[in-house]
Amino acid sequence: MFQHVFAEMNSMLDDIVKHYPSAQGSRKQELLQHWSLLRKMSDRIMDEWLAFEEKMVCLRAAGFSTESDMSDTELTGKEQPEKELPAYNRGQGYYQLLMYPEAIQQFEQVLQHFPNSWQSRMYLGMAYFQLEDTAQAVRHFEQVLDLTEQPSLKAAIYNALGCLMAKQADVEAAQKCFALAHQLDPAMPEPLHNMEACLSGTEMLRYDSSMMSWM
Repeated sequence: MFQHVFAEMNSMLDDIVKHYPSAQGSRKQELLQHWSLLRKMSDRIMDEWLAFEEKMVCLRAAGFSTESDMSDTELTGKEQPEKELPAYNRGQGYYQLLMYPEAIQQFEQVLQHFPNSWQSRMYLGMAYFQLEDTAQAVRHFEQVLDLTEQPSLKAAIYNALGCLMAKQADVEAAQKCFALAHQLDPAMPEPLHNMEACLSGTEMLRYDSSMMSWM
């Protein structure tokens, strides 16, 4: 169905690559018009494909599958189907590039399909953390606490919440969060370090390693 369309697009692109360097006048303008058309077609195809793929992921998450694709479902993980969404992958990419507003936009799209995605909320919490939007960061971190029973994950969240409280100069609340984090995961070194750093005010707070292990 798409073979003919892509054959024509590739032919037009090959023509541009071959003739544009030496083209002049009206011929050059014609090739530029062809290039603009190809760009618009490519963008439209990508948008339609991403929308289609998101619908497919949602269907699989709802349990719609056949015997032939059951093994693929098992391999990709039933517990976190949101990771198959293009928006999730884009959000991860934006976050790694430190483009936090763009990452937030993508993970908000993921939550429209999977509101209980704790990992998406972790990214949102950390993105808002980096943007120093304490209220939004706390909101998403608290949602993660409600969505998980993993002690180590809860410890990482409480440690991050403690850092937020410390940045707000609420030392008492910060110390309570760090103490909870240490209680939940005594092997995690960051809470103890942060308890001392919070009191001394001379050392940097630590949260990256414990959070990134879950992201």
